[in-house]
Parts: sequence; structure tokens; C-alpha cells
Amino acid sequence: MDPNTRIGRKAQVFYKGGISGEEPVDNHSHGNPVELVLGIGDVPPGLDRAFLEMSVGEERTVVIPPSLGYGEHDKAGVQIYPRTLSPAFEKIHTGDVVAWTNPASGKAIPVRVINADAQLVTLDFNHPFAGKELTYWLRLESIG
Repeated sequence: MDPNTRIGRKAQVFYKGGISGEEPVDNHSHGNPVELVLGIGDVPPGLDRAFLEMSVGEERTVVIPPSLGYGEHDKAGVQIYPRTLSPAFEKIHTGDVVAWTNPASGKAIPVRVINADAQLVTLDFNHPFAGKELTYWLRLESIG
């Protein structure tokens, strides 16, 4: 089947992976399959491309460069704020992951606290997988 004819179709999939060389942290390999719409960005481009090319029932392992994963780490995504900006900043520490409401989408996103001293808080808005090569095991269960 031509992969382009699958764009926009729902697929039932299993997958497990994360940063290459580390234990998988994104694990949807058991239980009910995950439903996603192919080719629209429900998953990173490297996963989407693989699912678009796979046959139903096929399993494969893919290695995904940052450009087809979560992108390169963007230095502009690291922001420094005074602790006095928000009461929530009084309670956070270096190494914490906090929820930040994206003003454009209204959705909460995870943000890493990379430094927190007495006056300033440094937050990294990049996805934790940004700039990292990823390895994923995939299984295409069905396409609707």
C-alpha cells in the first residue's frame, strides 16, 4: 500500500523506546494498542514515517535522529526568571519537572528546572528528548 494513502487514517499501534542507549521510558507495548492518526504529528516524524511504511502485523526497531524526533536542543528554550515572578517558583528546586501552561495552546507541558538558586529559576522548555537520538520498537496492529 502506498504510504501516502494512509495519511489521516487511524492506526492501532504498540511502541516502546526513548533515548538510544538508555532504558525505554515511553512504553506502550502491552495492554490495549494506542490509537493514532497517521501522518499528522500524533508522534514524532520518525515514528510516523515508519508506521506509514509498515505492513499490518509488522514489528521493527527504528533509530531516529533528533531532526526526525523532538528536534535539536534550542538554547532559546532555556529561560531565566526571578523567583518573585510566581508563588510556584518558591517551591521548586534544581532537577524538578514542573507543569507550565503553554499560552498558545492552553495545554500543560513539562518543563525542567535546570537551576534554582535564592534569586533566579532557570527553566528548560525543550522536550526532554530534544537533541537526542532515539530508539523505538514498533508494531503496527491495524489500520482503519
